Amino acid sequence: MRTLIAFLIGASLIILFMFFIKYYFGDPYRLLFYTVEIKNKNFDQVVEDLKAKLDKNGLKVIRMLPLSKALEARGVKDFMKYTIVLACDIPQKKELLTKVPSMSNLIPCSVAVYEKEGVVKLTTLKEIIFLAEEKDNLSNEDVQLVVDTYRTLRKTLDEVSK
Repeated sequence: MRTLIAFLIGASLIILFMFFIKYYFGDPYRLLFYTVEIKNKNFDQVVEDLKAKLDKNGLKVIRMLPLSKALEARGVKDFMKYTIVLACDIPQKKELLTKVPSMSNLIPCSVAVYEKEGVVKLTTLKEIIFLAEEKDNLSNEDVQLVVDTYRTLRKTLDEVSK
């Protein structure tokens, strides 16, 4: 009986592990990006709500880049609504970017806001891969700063979706 129970537990753990691997590593998009979908708000409302919540949560907005409007001004027709929000204007950014210039991929953080098939999506990078690449150049405090900043960013994106 114990052998059967151990086998069932082991088989369950293997299945869960394989699902985890497929879920995270089977889809590179999910590995690299964090995306929130919003179905009950219009695009402009989401952009304004995101800006307000980023500022409220200490991730000051640096710049709004209305990509769809810029492309339209250059003659591109029928491009989806698309805005890039640069935020995470943290006080330590100068020291971090001076020490490791490639961290400009993460700080300031970038949130893509776009509308596709009637659904507004908020997408940002997952910081962990960039941090792993630069682990030898970053102190533990630097890593923790970026992790905490992105944790707050994901929390903010989740708030916007509610």
